[in-house]
Formats: sequence, C-alpha cells, structure tokens
Amino acid sequence: MGGPEAMTHRRAAKLSARPAVPDAVLAFETTVIPHTRHTEAKAAIHELHGRYRPRGDSRRFKARALLIIGSAGSGKTTALEDYMADYPDSATEDADIRRIVYVEAPERTTRRALVGAILGAYGYRARDHWNTSEVIEKIAFYAEETGTEMIFIDEGHHMVNENNPDMTAEVTEFIKSLLNRVKVQIVIAGLPRLLDISVPGEKTMQLRRRLQPTIILKPYDWASRSGRTMFSGVLGVMEKMMGLPDASGLAKHEMAKRIYVATGGEIGIVSKYLSQALSVALAIGQRSIDLNLLGEVHAGWHRIYEPDVRDMLDFDAILEDEPSVPSGGPAHHDNPFLCSAERLREIWLRDTVPPSPRTMSRVTKLRGSGAQPLRPFVREGL
Repeated sequence: MGGPEAMTHRRAAKLSARPAVPDAVLAFETTVIPHTRHTEAKAAIHELHGRYRPRGDSRRFKARALLIIGSAGSGKTTALEDYMADYPDSATEDADIRRIVYVEAPERTTRRALVGAILGAYGYRARDHWNTSEVIEKIAFYAEETGTEMIFIDEGHHMVNENNPDMTAEVTEFIKSLLNRVKVQIVIAGLPRLLDISVPGEKTMQLRRRLQPTIILKPYDWASRSGRTMFSGVLGVMEKMMGLPDASGLAKHEMAKRIYVATGGEIGIVSKYLSQALSVALAIGQRSIDLNLLGEVHAGWHRIYEPDVRDMLDFDAILEDEPSVPSGGPAHHDNPFLCSAERLREIWLRDTVPPSPRTMSRVTKLRGSGAQPLRPFVREGL
C-alpha cells in the first residue's frame, strides 16, 4: 500500500497510539461543583440577564454591566462557561442565534483591540476607516441579527492600563457606549485590578452609574467556622467525584488545612491539584490520595534548578564504581503537604502578604491576592 492511502493509515495508527487521559480525570475536570461562590456568581448573571428586552419591546430596561472579580483560580471563567452552557447557540431558517457572545479582552486592551475582539467573536473584522460610531452600529446590527442578549468579556483586567489612565478611560467610555446603543447586558470578569474601572472619578462616572453590584469571588475564610465547613464540604464533594476505591479523607482537618495553604483556598487551583493527583494515582494503581502524593504534585509545580557544583572533578572515576543516586524529590521544608505544622504557618504568612497592585505577576496570582491574613489553624468545631 502506498501513496495518500498509506499516509492516512499511518496517521490513524499514530493517533490510536496516543495515550488517552483516563475517563475519571476527564469527568473530574469537566464537572462543575455548584458550591456557594459559584452559585452566587451565576445568580448575579441571571439577574442581569433578566433585564434584557428585545428591541421591539416598547418598555425596556437600560442595559447594565456586571463585574465579576477574583484571583486566578477563583472560578470566574467557570461561572461564565457554566452559565453559557444553559444558553447554547442555535440555528434557525433565517439566522444563527447567539444569545450570549463570549469575548476575551486582548492583553493591554485598547478601544480598537476590544472592537476587534467583539467583532471577531461574530466572525467579522473591523475596517480601519470605521469610527467609533460606525463600529458600534455594526456591533448593534450583528447583535440584533443573531439575537444576542448578553456579551461576556473575560480577562477584563486587561482593559485597565495602570500606566495610561486615559487609555483605560477610553475603553471605559466605549463600554458605556455599547450599553447605551447596542442595548445588550454585559458581564466583565477579571482580576482585582478590574475594579479600577469603577473607582470614583469624572472619567468613570458614566460607567459606574450603569454597573450592577459587583461580585467578588473570594476564597472561603478558614478563620471562620462556616468558611472551614464550606471549604471542607467542597473537598468532600471532589473526593466523591474522583471515585477512588479507598477514602482519602480530603475534608479532614489535617488534609484540608494543607490543601488550603497550598492553593490559597482558590477552588480552581484545588481542582488542578486534585486532578493531577487523581491522574497519578490511577497511573500507579494507588487506591487513595494521601499527603505524600499531594506533596509530589506540589513539588512538580515548584521545581528549582540547582546544578551540581564541585571544586574538582574526579576524571579517574569509573562510571560503574558507584550506583547513581537519584536526586530531587519534594523539598519537605517548603512543601505545605510534607512540612511540619509550624513551618506550615510560616508558609501561609509568607504567601499571603498582599502583592503590590502594580507588580502582580502570574506567581503572586497563584496564591490569591484576596487571601486572608494569617490565622492559626485550630479545629474549633471543624
């Protein structure tokens, strides 16, 4: 067999040989847990959605915007995606219906970049010669033709330019114009600095008047009994979802507090840890998840490159003289799953110092900028 047909068979063989992610891991990652924070976010979106009225309705609410704020892993995007799942795109004889349009704000968003992202979501490109009024009319036309009721803008913190407030004000003014003239409700999700578009000031006044009460997705507060109960309850649900043969005890005090420190209490990051732990457990045939396994997962995401440095190399040494000893492995001192209880408190204090808003990086975001200050881990009825 030769030619294109042989190439097709070889390609199919390669695809069939590709390792498959276990179904249990896929199910775990794609199942949304309707915990309190998630439910609150969806309820706020639903309330905003209820304000929409078709253009033909003579009595219409003014369009508003909703800000959903949270650190990385807090569940912002999950809330948007889960809500969108209830309103899928559909096709009719006359047109495609897109009740909710999802847009991701480009990094360092300008007005033109945001215009391009919104029109791109509809499958069109903005023309260089279009002015703001023409752009908004085009968006209004596409929104009406496709029955759009809401626009979701994710990564909305990209619209805040801390070094150029005028650019932020320009984007803010564009959002206000969309609300006024396109008449669809808008949800904007992003990191905490997104709140800067609603701070008191002349340039943001018009948009602030059109905002719904802001939703802030904070981690459950370990310092309160209710917060610990909520967080442990989510862990219990996640353990059931994993379906391992033996109990892991994720919701028990010792396990739960270490997961909390490692993840900053952010549910999305907790899910990431447990998904990886589940994948490893299934691969090695481990019947449950324990601290050692979680410690390995944590160490894998916090590698430090430390080359061996010797003053003198022994060039006369024979390779077979001594068996090699593998180096590496989790560093117990800084690993929240394997360190002492006292060191755990030190790690929590170190990692919950609020970062400077102007120097927020992907590393600082992992811990959750909205985390609570250090409080002792005690049972207190847990």
